[in-house]
Amino acid sequence: MKKTTWSRKNFLLVAGLSLIGVHLGSMLVNLVAKKSAQSHSEAKRDRHE
Repeated sequence: MKKTTWSRKNFLLVAGLSLIGVHLGSMLVNLVAKKSAQSHSEAKRDRHE
C-alpha cells in the first residue's frame, strides 16, 4: 500500500523527468544526425571538386 502512495506522489515528478529525458535524448540524436549529415555532405563536396 505504501508503494502506491509513493508512486502517486512522485508520478508527476517521474513523468516530468522522463519527458525531459526523452526530449534531451531526441535533441542529442538530432544534433548528432545533423553533424554526421553535414560532414557527409562536406566529404561529398570535397570529392567533386
